[in-house]
Amino acid sequence: MKLILNEAQNEQLITQIKKDPELLVGKKVKVYYDVNRHMFSVTYSGIVVLKADYVRLENCTFLVGEKGRERVRAEGQKNVHAYVTGTLTDYCKNPCEVIPQPETGIVITYNPKRDEFFHIKDTGEMIKKAEEVEMINRENKIFLIK
Repeated sequence: MKLILNEAQNEQLITQIKKDPELLVGKKVKVYYDVNRHMFSVTYSGIVVLKADYVRLENCTFLVGEKGRERVRAEGQKNVHAYVTGTLTDYCKNPCEVIPQPETGIVITYNPKRDEFFHIKDTGEMIKKAEEVEMINRENKIFLIK
């Protein structure tokens, strides 16, 4: 069953989530890496509600906005156009005292200057969906679990 909220209820829910991010667990979110702040931004209903150093998602989809990617290439200016969406299962807010180690060494990467999509770093294989990923604020950012 899908719950439909009116605008006031949605704003109230977002305010509650910002106060208690645990309410996000089990909800579908969009996550992107904020290259200026060097952390992950977790959005819910289009609003950033959490800044994190660690995010774990299930039922993931990797999205790249073509127009945003083209703008990065044409203008050389960064803009948010690539996300991972999925159901939030775990997180560690920024600053995270102990950032977890990745479960696997399977790195997923995306570079708007050379790539058109997310891919597995070692093989170059395009990835659009995954059962589970970890997003860790380290040199490599996204790791495929399954």
